[in-house]
Amino acid sequence: MHHYSDSEIRNICKEKLEALEHWLRRLIDLTLTPVYGDIFIYEDEKGNRLVKTKISTSVEDRLRKEPNRYSRKIDAILLDDAIDIICKPELFKNHFNAPFKVAFPDGRDVTRTFLKRLTDPRNRLAHANPISTRQAEQVICYTNDVIDSIKEFYRVENMQVEFNVPLIIKVIDSFGNTYFRENIAKAPSGEIVIDHSNDSKYYLRPNDILTLEVEVDPSFEESDYTIEWRGVSAEMKNLKKVALQLENRHVGQQFSLSCNITSKEDWHRIRGKVDDVLIYQIKVLPPV
Repeated sequence: MHHYSDSEIRNICKEKLEALEHWLRRLIDLTLTPVYGDIFIYEDEKGNRLVKTKISTSVEDRLRKEPNRYSRKIDAILLDDAIDIICKPELFKNHFNAPFKVAFPDGRDVTRTFLKRLTDPRNRLAHANPISTRQAEQVICYTNDVIDSIKEFYRVENMQVEFNVPLIIKVIDSFGNTYFRENIAKAPSGEIVIDHSNDSKYYLRPNDILTLEVEVDPSFEESDYTIEWRGVSAEMKNLKKVALQLENRHVGQQFSLSCNITSKEDWHRIRGKVDDVLIYQIKVLPPV
């Protein structure tokens, strides 16, 4: 740490904390949403909320004030919120003990203690206030430990599948839909298919914009695979999110936009060429 200037240390810590928040938000979303749906409004049969009303209200306020910054509720939670959700006793016991086992084998109380030590430096950095050398060391060590623990959890989970390859685990479209892999139709050869070509709610016309965003299994480094979109311009092909303005040439009963994921291995899960494919289909009507 002594080799870096104060501004360099601050930037390193900010990047580490932003990465941690991203991993925690993603863990919460991928773990709880498939089970409970919208976790910010979910209540059990006795009327007990899954997430504190205070957190849900704050999230709604942030979405309302900065709609262009936050596309989803989960993106609007802060580090304190994420810690409270993860360390809620029943949620930690039922869902989050395993992801933090490597970093904090002694359980929820220790997990909460160490994560909470990051909130003060996080808030100081967010408001351009100084942090101590000790806090900087904690930020770097604790964030690395937590992220590595979550990655190891995902890696072990993947070892239980026949093909340990990067898969698309979530899809978001411009109609406001979020699809999780377990709920998406599977083709016999391994592709996942979302077909709206016979649903009038999803009919589009030339000049309309179709947006798709994929999330790939986070236990794989982004350098482990390539993303290729079929049906978009070349500069969009390596992006996780694409926006396609439809043209007359896209008009048809069934227009398909596909996303291919290919690992750097010399073998592949689908037809020996790619490891995962998303096929997204809609109907594009003629221009008015």
